[in-house]
Amino acid sequence: MSSLSRRDLLTRTAQSVLASSVGFSGAIRAEEKPYKKLQPPSVVGANERILTGHIGIGAMGRMNLGRCIDRKDTMPVAVCDLWPAHRDFAADAVRKSWNPNVSAHVYLEEIIENRDIDVVVVSTPDHWHALPVLMACDARKDIYCEKPLATTIREGRAMVDAVRRNEVVFQAGTMQRSGKHFQEAVELVRSGHIGKVPHAEAWIYASLPPQGMGPVLNEQVPEGLDWDRFLGWTPRVPYNSHRFLSNFRWFLEYSGGFMTDWGVHLIDIVLWAQGEEKKPKTIAASGGKFVLTDDRNTPDTLDVLYEFDGYSLHFSNRVYNAQPPYGNSDHGIDFHGTLGTLRLNRNGYEVIPLARDTCAPKQSGGSEQHAAHWENFIQCVRGRTQPICNVEVCHNTSTVCHMGTCAYVAGAMLEWDERHECFHGGDRKAVRVANDFASRPYANGWQLSPPYHKA
Repeated sequence: MSSLSRRDLLTRTAQSVLASSVGFSGAIRAEEKPYKKLQPPSVVGANERILTGHIGIGAMGRMNLGRCIDRKDTMPVAVCDLWPAHRDFAADAVRKSWNPNVSAHVYLEEIIENRDIDVVVVSTPDHWHALPVLMACDARKDIYCEKPLATTIREGRAMVDAVRRNEVVFQAGTMQRSGKHFQEAVELVRSGHIGKVPHAEAWIYASLPPQGMGPVLNEQVPEGLDWDRFLGWTPRVPYNSHRFLSNFRWFLEYSGGFMTDWGVHLIDIVLWAQGEEKKPKTIAASGGKFVLTDDRNTPDTLDVLYEFDGYSLHFSNRVYNAQPPYGNSDHGIDFHGTLGTLRLNRNGYEVIPLARDTCAPKQSGGSEQHAAHWENFIQCVRGRTQPICNVEVCHNTSTVCHMGTCAYVAGAMLEWDERHECFHGGDRKAVRVANDFASRPYANGWQLSPPYHKA
């Protein structure tokens, strides 16, 4: 199970999917009409193409767009991105495949308002997940949305309520659940193959230079970019390229660093295996910005310890030294059972018996996840059934990750009130800080209810 670079993985996959799609599809589908008669998603025919609108065309946005180009039963009809280069790339890719009439948009509302679109694909920075999802729910469009579900726990709850109220099909981009080897590993844990599992570990490491993103420059807003729209409901700040494109995740205003980036993927599998009905009772975090000298405000060193009923979970992240534990990968999960350990990452899994004959050793290589995840989603759109990563699943996992960030921001051990989805007990000041961070208010005229923006 060798080390795997996330950036390399996303870049290679997105490029290969788009390249194969453009090369394969253009010759046989260019003559077909891109639009169909208006019908709500609930009555999409078994042989009818599902028309998709794409909001956000960064790394994951390109990968999702490529999947929709490559499938025979989906067709992108509109793309949207604030960044002109992303928007032009996406439109060109679709035009070269099979839809010369694809429309390109700056603002996401135009995607939502297109009544021909069946599925809205949200691949924006985290702080722009909630609003397009809420708007798409109101428009009764099905949704594929990248993880984490939202930037705050408050947003996530609003999204869950909207999906259920409008009865739309929602799939989150936590695609590891669709990987066969992840499914096998989870079943091994659930079946007791490695005995009772009182402790699990998850980690993600990287090797950034101490300067990180480098010094902040005196920059002008690039031509064609609506910076105020990018900031959305978050505090107004001058343009800073460090906060834009893929770097958004290093700022707590928009994301939560690796805690909510890779943490959602890794912790999701732990919760799936150990029982999603179990919620953390206490959460403690330690760490800080000890090495990197750039202007990010997420920690470069972080350890979070969760206590559940019957087991504990340790999440670890550092960004300046990717040396993996136990000679393993730069990312992974260890389930430590009374009979053995199951070690798991995207490259495969291995069962390591505690001693001779305590449990049977097993291993598997990695498995494809992204195409299978989209297949699951599309079948659920047609059948009006629940996808493998529905909105409640992603809200649960994202909330657990947000708890870790909240504990870090509050600087104290926190207790969780499952019924009210808030922190309680312990240090009153820390609890207030954590709850305020978990329910950060919307600013600049934006709100979590219609009309969503007041000028």
